[in-house]
Amino acid sequence: MRILYLIKDFDFGGAENHVCDLANALDELGNEVYVISRNGLQVSRLNKRVKFKSLRMSDYLLPAQVVYLCFFLVWHKIEIIHSHKRLAILLGSCAGKIMSVPVVATIHGRPKYDMRSWISRKYTDKLIFVSNRTFEANFHLSWISKKSVLIQNGVKMMENTEERDFFSMCYISRIDSRHYSILSLLVKKVLPSLLKDFPGITFNIIGDGEYMGNLIKDVREINNYESREVCKIHGYVPEVKPLVQRSGILMGTGRAAIEALSCAVPVLSLNQKFLGRFVSRQNYEFYQLNNFVAISHYPPDPLKLSDLLKEYFTDPEYWQHEAIILREFINSNLSIGKISGDILNMYRQLSKAKYNS
Repeated sequence: MRILYLIKDFDFGGAENHVCDLANALDELGNEVYVISRNGLQVSRLNKRVKFKSLRMSDYLLPAQVVYLCFFLVWHKIEIIHSHKRLAILLGSCAGKIMSVPVVATIHGRPKYDMRSWISRKYTDKLIFVSNRTFEANFHLSWISKKSVLIQNGVKMMENTEERDFFSMCYISRIDSRHYSILSLLVKKVLPSLLKDFPGITFNIIGDGEYMGNLIKDVREINNYESREVCKIHGYVPEVKPLVQRSGILMGTGRAAIEALSCAVPVLSLNQKFLGRFVSRQNYEFYQLNNFVAISHYPPDPLKLSDLLKEYFTDPEYWQHEAIILREFINSNLSIGKISGDILNMYRQLSKAKYNS
């Protein structure tokens, strides 16, 4: 099939990583794959056969960009459009409707934002949710219930080839205001408490964003106080797996959590809204269905977070063994091979239905 992926930006982020991996996976299955987005750091990760076209999507330029996209669809004989995030979904819906090309949209965040235009709601042929909680919370809406499915983000499975430091922690995110709030709490309030009992621990942060300057200041202060590099900021890293594989634990949700579990690295479910538990065999189903977000839990508290991390550092071997078992769970239901196969079948059904209509 000839498939077009649309996303506004193509730098660091869960949706951007997912689009890149999905494009590569569909390319490896023998499809002709195109990506249109603003030029970004993810471009270097695309397979050579995947064709990338740079476009700065804009609400103000939307009419002209719809015209451009219609010509693109005709010229490259595109059979399916798969859009991610609000503006790309709106752009794809407009062009898909005009040119009678099926449109799939993935909801990575909130439907009321990503799908706030009536055009997007009416002219998408299929909606993919990555979180069961978001899916169920919005299923009562008729325009969602009749054309929505739950397909979570997939991850490429790899053998762990790195030497692991059980006493290192890792956090992967865009360094925006939301993620900076939890990173600041970790660096300024949680790390000092942990270092009293476990003086050899380290904390690695992967990501980039507008709050990087604030984070650098916080990190410099604790490193100077401890007279060593307790905390290290790696910035944007094109391939995070080697760093994740070397980590003892990862704190995070969504794509980052799936990446870690695919490497048999223990995961503590944590974001700016909810503090959960370490993912285990007992709670795996709950976390998987909710994209590894601790839905309905309490907000992060420095004391509770410190106690949870001390629980890990007291017996890291137990959690490492648990993560080895969870890796097989990920391989069974969240590998990019399985996810891309499910999505490709959906593309074929939509294309066939559109052709026959």
